[in-house]
Amino acid sequence: MILNNLFKLKVQSYFVDQNILTKNQLIELIKNDYPNMKFGTIMAYISLLKTQGVLDNPSRGIYTLKYKD
Repeated sequence: MILNNLFKLKVQSYFVDQNILTKNQLIELIKNDYPNMKFGTIMAYISLLKTQGVLDNPSRGIYTLKYKD
């Protein structure tokens, strides 16, 4: 699965005004920008962003941007 850099930047932009998003908030923001994207695809991309070190999942249903120290 190839993750578009534009998609990655868009997801990162969701965290400009707030540091933490719930899973539902994140999904809704993605759906607003990508209305044709299916739920399974959204979840796969979120998982890929976690694997790439872009997103962190400190507890169930909570997402933050992962910062490198």
